[in-house]
Amino acid sequence: MNEVRNIIVGFELGEKASQLCYYDRRTGDAVSLSMKVGTGQYAFPNCVSKRPGEDEWHFGLEVEYFVEKQNEVYLDNIYRACAAGGTVSLDAEEWDAGELLGRFIGYALRILGVPDPVKSISGLMITVPALTRPLVENVRKACAYLGFSRNRCFLQSYEESFYYHTLYQRPELWSRQVALFRFDGDLVSFSQLEMDHKTRPVQVRVARGRQVKLSSDPGRRDLDFCQLIQESMGTQIFSSVYLVGEGFDQEWAVRSVPLLCRNQRHVFYGSNLFVKGACFGAREKVEDRNLKGYLYCGNDLVRKNVGMDMLISGSPAYYSLIGAGVNWYEAVGDCEILLDGTKELVFTVSDMEGKRKEKYSMQLPGLPERPPKATRLHIHLEFESDKRCRIHVTDLGLGEMYPASGMEWEETILSDRS
Repeated sequence: MNEVRNIIVGFELGEKASQLCYYDRRTGDAVSLSMKVGTGQYAFPNCVSKRPGEDEWHFGLEVEYFVEKQNEVYLDNIYRACAAGGTVSLDAEEWDAGELLGRFIGYALRILGVPDPVKSISGLMITVPALTRPLVENVRKACAYLGFSRNRCFLQSYEESFYYHTLYQRPELWSRQVALFRFDGDLVSFSQLEMDHKTRPVQVRVARGRQVKLSSDPGRRDLDFCQLIQESMGTQIFSSVYLVGEGFDQEWAVRSVPLLCRNQRHVFYGSNLFVKGACFGAREKVEDRNLKGYLYCGNDLVRKNVGMDMLISGSPAYYSLIGAGVNWYEAVGDCEILLDGTKELVFTVSDMEGKRKEKYSMQLPGLPERPPKATRLHIHLEFESDKRCRIHVTDLGLGEMYPASGMEWEETILSDRS
């Protein structure tokens, strides 16, 4: 590896296996790291093992040996454990899934070959197939366990990694639309990168298409894939096509390959698109903003502003709690207010442009009777998905005369994607 400090790293935490790469400043490209020197073995299984009764751990490819030869206990899929949330039973103990993920990532980072990976890394982007609240929370726990600050460790979905990977390629490869076929055994799904050049900055999104199950018979499998290609791409103009995952083979794709290459389309097949996209995404976060003329409008983006109308320093004003344009797992807002003779909270929800506004009222049943401005509330807002915003309110009282009741209220705001 050419880099020894201020290293930028991409880490793919897949459903079954993971990968690691770093950004090479000399070549301007992301370089995948092999698990075995001199081989093309880049992926490693999502498993960890532990010597019973001792604090000795192993991960990835070495787990099989230590389980069979040294009788270690093991967790066969750290991704699945983190996606489920909660704790994991291992060696007669309950372990936090986030801590186990931290150990897993920490051991993987040793592949970089630097004495202290955490101190040497300036940006780490972890990419996962899809973002859920348990997975987001466990990744954050893992990064905290390793000692990464929030401004050095980031998270994004496969779709956003597809965006970064594409726009870090030569412009002629994405001058038109870009197609992605993702294989998982007999399943294959289609998506495409679309750009709206009429907007400034240029808005980019990933449109999801169909997912089909291919036949196991080679001839029929080829025909099934041809049909998906024709239905998904139609007569649209594509600059390039990417095929990723396990399940594609040129031996059975006799008709599919010529169809993919039609109209001089550039076609690529590999397994490291997402991990490289994560690496490029990390670079955008901590170094040069090569893509500042583009705005990724992903499916995880919050498209609503949430705030409240209140008196600030005696004057009526709108107070923003969460602004549109951030990914839902980063959309958090807090404030404290004094109630003025009411037992309800009114939130203003507007679209990204602030044109369409709606009011949401939240009742506070059981709130103690107090004079106006003698009730202090803590309000916490947090998006649980791109469409669900959870509101949590706590009664803090006001000093010794009006002590806190300890009462809490919770409500969820649902919104559409517009």
